[in-house]
Amino acid sequence: MPKNVPKIQPKKKKPKKTPLKNQTKQVSITTSKFYWVTLTAFMVIFGSVYGYLLKVSFAAIVLLLTSVLFIIGFAYYVRFTPSSLKTTKRATFIFVGASIIGFLIWVAIVAIFDWTGFWGHIADSIGDNFFAITSLVICLTSGATIGDLISKNNERINAFFRNRFGK
Repeated sequence: MPKNVPKIQPKKKKPKKTPLKNQTKQVSITTSKFYWVTLTAFMVIFGSVYGYLLKVSFAAIVLLLTSVLFIIGFAYYVRFTPSSLKTTKRATFIFVGASIIGFLIWVAIVAIFDWTGFWGHIADSIGDNFFAITSLVICLTSGATIGDLISKNNERINAFFRNRFGK
């Protein structure tokens, strides 16, 4: 008597998922350049009116708007500038650029202003703390941009040092 052997069923292939013709592509608001122009204009208008209503000095308003526009500009730059690096490696270069290069730029600026006596004029017009914080934001953002530019030229930099100093 034959044993009951289960029959082997052929594997079923799952149909490939193809996008439907009516299905729309997901849209991000940050891909629109109109968004960035509107954001920049809104921040300039809002910052100017807010500073004027609070009777903030003109120099402080300009410095505050500059720091905000640096951040918006950096976000726009990162959004629209392609990179061949992995996201984590690009983020590492941006972080190192901000934390080392940007901070050293800020220290140099503060030291030069202190040595030249310009710091007293800044303290009288806009205040020590306000200048320190806004200038730090500007320098960190600039350092992050420099770090990203270094990441884009990483191969050339490595080749330069390899030819000069190494094997």
